Amino acid sequence: MTLIVLLAAPTLLIFLGLQVMNSVPITFLLFYGWLFAVPFVDLMLVKRFTFSQTLRQLGFGLQRKSIVVGLVSGAIYFLAILLAGSLFLPLLFEKAELERLLVEWKFSGELFWWLVLVLVLVNPFLEELYWRGYFFYKANGRFAQKKLILLSSFFYSLYHLLSVVPLFAWPTPIIVIIAVFVAGVSWGILRAKTGSLAGAVASHIFADAGIILLYLLYLRS
Repeated sequence: MTLIVLLAAPTLLIFLGLQVMNSVPITFLLFYGWLFAVPFVDLMLVKRFTFSQTLRQLGFGLQRKSIVVGLVSGAIYFLAILLAGSLFLPLLFEKAELERLLVEWKFSGELFWWLVLVLVLVNPFLEELYWRGYFFYKANGRFAQKKLILLSSFFYSLYHLLSVVPLFAWPTPIIVIIAVFVAGVSWGILRAKTGSLAGAVASHIFADAGIILLYLLYLRS
């Protein structure tokens, strides 16, 4: 599978789920299905690695430095998100319009808390597995480490535009995407320096938890 497909497919699936089908649950099935299936099908069925070998190639291993740095950076992201949101959210969008859009996307009703759990627990794991695990494995040797980190962070950030552009007034989406890109770079550096995804996953969980808590505290009726 070419790197172009690996880079572009997540954005295309988000576009199909959100903009074409207008459904967060369908988007999750398409997007997370790809992030999970592609690495394991490639490594276990095509490359014939064992499960433990696959996890090792993807960077799953408990490395103390990685975990410590991940927890500290995650706590910083968590607090920064809550602080920035509490100060500026009322200036960024109309609450009624946001609620209307989330209902249209089916991010509401009986599925709401299940979708929240997916965002906080499943999303960080699968995004890190794909971008800082599998993509690092596939592109290793084709790019210098700095270019690899920047390239993965750019395409990781790209599909976030599809969700933030409808939610926020300009130029806020650009500010949000820059923040997502910076976080992606920091997780890429952490993965590269320690050889482990553990810290990136931990930090990512904190960041996503901050976003969800912000929504629950200030936006959800």
